Amino acid sequence: MISRRTASAVAAIVLVVSAAACDDDTQESVEEEVESAVTEVVDAVDEVSEDAVELAVRNFANQQGGQEFEDAGHPIDGDLDCEADATNDLTAVDISCTGTTVDGGEASLSGTTSELPGMSFDELDGDFTGSVDGTEVFSTERLGG
Repeated sequence: MISRRTASAVAAIVLVVSAAACDDDTQESVEEEVESAVTEVVDAVDEVSEDAVELAVRNFANQQGGQEFEDAGHPIDGDLDCEADATNDLTAVDISCTGTTVDGGEASLSGTTSELPGMSFDELDGDFTGSVDGTEVFSTERLGG
């Protein structure tokens, strides 16, 4: 993955090399084009990073959230359907899952984590609440573990 620092360094090198052989008007045009290209690359990298984090959190919440419901006496029929929404700077991820218990109850899991998946292989720290038919059945600061 290309970091902002790497993209900026590449842009600076391209800019210096390009500027050396150009007049002022051409140099300014090259600078604008390089800045635009770097911005596009950084935005694309940020989007891919955000998508990857959201995917990992969704999968983790599905598996570990299902286990939390089971531990609370409300096993899920099948899988939870989870959504995750990461902040642009990847400092927090909001999680929202829904499903149905084996007894037919409407299950929901919601929470927020500031821990990126991968920091631990079997747990995710944050604040999470599980409810069945609108009644809270568990609240935890850790999924998994």
